[in-house]
Amino acid sequence: MISLRLGLRNLFRNRWRSGLTLAAVGVAVALMVWSVAFLNGWLNEMVRATTAMESLQAQVQTVEYVRNPRVYRTFELDREQLARIREIQGVEAVTPRAELHGLIGTEQRSLVGRLIGVDPVAEAAATPIAKAIISGRWLAAEPAPFDGPRETVLGQGLARQLRVGLGDELVVFLEAADGSLGNELLGVKGIVRTGNTMLDRTAVYVHLEDARFVGALGHGMHHLAIQTVDGPAGRAAAEAVAGVLGAAFGTPPDHVAVGDADLVVRPWQELEPSLANMIELFRSAYWILYLLIYLVAAVGVLNTQRMSAMERRREFGVMIAIGMRPRRMFRTLMAETAVLGLVGAAIGATLGGLVSWYHSVAGLDLAMFSSTDGGFSYMGVSFSERLIFDLSAGAIIQPVLIMVGVAMLSGLVPAVSAARIDPAPTIAGRT
Repeated sequence: MISLRLGLRNLFRNRWRSGLTLAAVGVAVALMVWSVAFLNGWLNEMVRATTAMESLQAQVQTVEYVRNPRVYRTFELDREQLARIREIQGVEAVTPRAELHGLIGTEQRSLVGRLIGVDPVAEAAATPIAKAIISGRWLAAEPAPFDGPRETVLGQGLARQLRVGLGDELVVFLEAADGSLGNELLGVKGIVRTGNTMLDRTAVYVHLEDARFVGALGHGMHHLAIQTVDGPAGRAAAEAVAGVLGAAFGTPPDHVAVGDADLVVRPWQELEPSLANMIELFRSAYWILYLLIYLVAAVGVLNTQRMSAMERRREFGVMIAIGMRPRRMFRTLMAETAVLGLVGAAIGATLGGLVSWYHSVAGLDLAMFSSTDGGFSYMGVSFSERLIFDLSAGAIIQPVLIMVGVAMLSGLVPAVSAARIDPAPTIAGRT
């Protein structure tokens, strides 16, 4: 208690220096809290924007299709199995898909596209595809009669390259599962902008039954995309799906022999490995920034305590000469350092937490970082207009604890030096 009182008295002796040190520590912690909340929000948005339309949180496929995609490598699930998957806690929606590749075009031009067969109702429930329509409408719940063109919704980039619009007709040619050449006439009913550049340039959405017909797939599908809750609960839900289907979770090694009918449930980290690797890289790179911020704050604390100790060397010598033990001298200076670290960190955590909380509610306008009117995009993924921060208790507590620890380490050298003063030469001014 005496050490704390002495430490506080010494800090108030030079209010300007103590205030500047508190400000440095506070700014460092506030910046850390804001940066952690921003990074978590940014990475969450990257995952959401990348997985929302295509991969979702998990997918069911055959192992052989994962290793070497072929149009004939399909699987079938009955209604009872789909119902059991939907009942799993954490599973929000499931949507079956068939994926075919071939030429699509008009008399004037053609391009290679992805014919994606979907259940329109299930797809709209699992993804925001229906809300992403910028012209026309989404696919009807039931396929069109076979006496006319099949309904299709094109990605915006593909429609622009083919120079087609609503009401235009397209022809598609592709390899069918039975080895024949599938072809069909498609009528454009809508144009969609998914936010995924690659998908917008290649996607041709049709009804699942139409895709099965033109691809000779029978009742098969290539993917069952699963939308789950976020975080560990979502991964647990995907593992539960694997248990219901008797499937593997995660891609088995290449040396493991499997049959064409064996299923695998893959989380988004395997479906989008480049995104998962980028997130790991971002988190590792940000630690370098964090270390630099902590280093700057540590230098400020060290400088303050060192200057304070040097100015009071004679005072320390007198105090030791009249009976203060070196241990108490050490505790006094460490108490000063602890007050600087704790008070500065508390101020910074409060300021950083308030600003981050505001951005977690109102979001950060990303338009300021874009020079175009089309919104903010990064690595081919379009972000929402406002980035919602992810502020957690750990984002506030961790910087505070680390900063207090850094401050205490910075105060060790001046405290040890003061505790080892030789009173006689110090009072005489010879050291």
